[in-house]
Amino acid sequence: MPRRFFSQQSWSIRSRVMLLLLAPLVPLMGMWLFSTTVTVGPAANLLDVKSGVDMFGTPAYELVSELQAERALSMRFLSGGPGVATELDTQRAETDLALAAFRRLTGSDDAESAASDLTRQHLAAVGKALEELPLGRAVVDTRQYDRVQIMRLYSGIIDKTFGLYGSVSGLDDHELNRQAGTVIALTEARELYARENALISAAIAGGGMSAAERSEAVSLIGLQRRAHDTATRYLHPDDAVHYTAILDSAAYLRMRAVEDRLADLGRPAPAIDAKQWTADYATVDGKLYELESATASRTIDATMPAATAILVRLGLAGGVGLIAIVVLALVSFRVARSIIRRINNLRAQALHVAEHSLPDVVARLRAGTDVDVDAEVPPPGAVDDELNELENAFAQVQRTAVASAVQEATLRNGLNQVFLNIGRRSQVLLHRQLALLDAMERRTTDPQDLEDLYRVDHLGARMRRHAEDLVILAGAKPGRGWRHPVPLHDVMRSAVSEVEEFTRITVVPPQELALRGRAVSDVIHLLAELLENATAYSPRDTHVTVAGQLLPNGYAVEIEDRGVGMPTSAVEEANQRLADPPDFDPAHSSRLGLFVVAKLAARHGIKVTLRPSPYGGLTAVVLLPRDLVVDGDTSTSPPAAPPALATPIAALTAGSPTAPAAAPAPADLLEGGPTTEAELPVRAPQTHLAAPLREEPVIVLDEPGGTGPASPVRPAERTRSILTSLLAGAHRGRSAAAVSTVPAPPADTPAAAEPPEESTS
Repeated sequence: MPRRFFSQQSWSIRSRVMLLLLAPLVPLMGMWLFSTTVTVGPAANLLDVKSGVDMFGTPAYELVSELQAERALSMRFLSGGPGVATELDTQRAETDLALAAFRRLTGSDDAESAASDLTRQHLAAVGKALEELPLGRAVVDTRQYDRVQIMRLYSGIIDKTFGLYGSVSGLDDHELNRQAGTVIALTEARELYARENALISAAIAGGGMSAAERSEAVSLIGLQRRAHDTATRYLHPDDAVHYTAILDSAAYLRMRAVEDRLADLGRPAPAIDAKQWTADYATVDGKLYELESATASRTIDATMPAATAILVRLGLAGGVGLIAIVVLALVSFRVARSIIRRINNLRAQALHVAEHSLPDVVARLRAGTDVDVDAEVPPPGAVDDELNELENAFAQVQRTAVASAVQEATLRNGLNQVFLNIGRRSQVLLHRQLALLDAMERRTTDPQDLEDLYRVDHLGARMRRHAEDLVILAGAKPGRGWRHPVPLHDVMRSAVSEVEEFTRITVVPPQELALRGRAVSDVIHLLAELLENATAYSPRDTHVTVAGQLLPNGYAVEIEDRGVGMPTSAVEEANQRLADPPDFDPAHSSRLGLFVVAKLAARHGIKVTLRPSPYGGLTAVVLLPRDLVVDGDTSTSPPAAPPALATPIAALTAGSPTAPAAAPAPADLLEGGPTTEAELPVRAPQTHLAAPLREEPVIVLDEPGGTGPASPVRPAERTRSILTSLLAGAHRGRSAAAVSTVPAPPADTPAAAEPPEESTS
């Protein structure tokens, strides 16, 4: 548990600092409380002595006095005599009043709360002994006990009361405790004197003393003398003088002479003068009571100065200690608060830099905004202590981070410019290459050579898409654009024509809808990337299906392959990248196709999602926003077909059910560069064609299902001429479309990018 307590990692800085402060303060406070409690205890005990005497001692003392008087009368009642019974009844009433007062005072709530455990114990013993008082009175009335037994009955109750005295007078001060013990000893000695007087007085009233009574009297004489010797051992000097005067008094000497004659058991019991004995006892007992009262008063009065002295010492020592602890606590808390505040400020500054400042600087740098390092991170200030050094070190780290971000942004902008320049130059060269191939195709009549040229032309179109990847990496937009919407089936077929294994792709005829011209180039590029991967990662004997469907929130194009698919975790990661395209990282160049698709989709609000196909491969769903799709009716705004809708290779394989069909010649293409708001001149079809090409004869094919005679077998030369003418016308249309979309020199030609050999999913 301690190890677990001290290894908590979730504690705040405030908690840790406060723990460091409380660790020494708590033991110091505990020591102060302990010393204060030890000092206050004796003072409180001294202050409680008077209240204890008032609540327990005084009523118990009054009860004992009444019991002593009732005991003496009860013993005289057994001896007989005129008027004793009346006196006994009167005394019993007085005893009952004292007993009621005792029970009322000792049973109060204040007494209950002030009584100690020892006091409660002796109080219960006194109460139990007092329960025997009615039985003792009944025995006295019936004369069933003798005088010795009656004396012992009352003496037993009184002895229990003396135990209550001791529990009340217990003091922590040694001197005062000894004085209190002296008072109790004097009281007990007087009680023994009272027993002796009761027995001798009863014997005198009865006319003589039996042997048992004499033996009991001798025992009481010895006990009371020993008790007085013990009680007066530690008397105050003034009280000792008083006690010596009592011992030297004539009354005491006469009583002592009678006691000596009684103690001499070898001689007969002496004759005792009842009046003289009674008078002498009253005199001696009164003086002993005065001595006892003086000693008790001196003891009680001494408790107040002692308690005051203890409290003064407590005030000096405890107060100074408390002030020192408070001052230490205030200084510690102030220092801790200052440290915590500075640490919290540093923490808040670090969080602000990590969550706001640096991301804001990076975002501005990516947006192309210039950032001043000195303005973003002020230079470090003066160093006063270790926290200032920590703040300056953090500021230096922040400054270094901002400077590194600026340097990285500068380097990234430079790399983007390099990508853009390379892409633009490659586009210009590819355009010239395609133009040269076009010229060579026009001059070539050999079918085999023409087919090879068409294959080279198709590779050039794919290289143009690679060059366009660099433009996209640089953050620029392709230069190609269309002014009018283009039918979606032409867009799909154009994307298919840019894929190497286009013969494996089956296009399900879409609805009669069109795509806005501003998104045509990017959508073709996006679909071509997905189709390229679909064919690259599926067996060569399988087909890739492309289908479209109009939905309430847009137009969905589904590309489904039957390849090996991808793990679920890889699909989820790819969908995350497609939904939120990250910055391009050269270390992940193998995922260039995924990055290009994500950037093109984000540019037009297109949602691209990958999901497992029921055929074992993947299905890519491209959801075009509704504002990009328009009605396919071109009566009011004729669509402009994208370039390369029909390639020479496609024409050569026109008989294949999966080959893209040749599209009509492009019309209303923009003359050079992307679409602008101003009207640009539109090229009229076949305006610049050579005259022989315009006059090329129209070949009329026999209508199928005719009822006339069977057509003769066409010669091979004639078939070659027809095929060559068809391919040349298709190539001229594609070439014219490519030329019309290329910006005027020296502007670069935008291109689409081909994905690397990995699945964009």
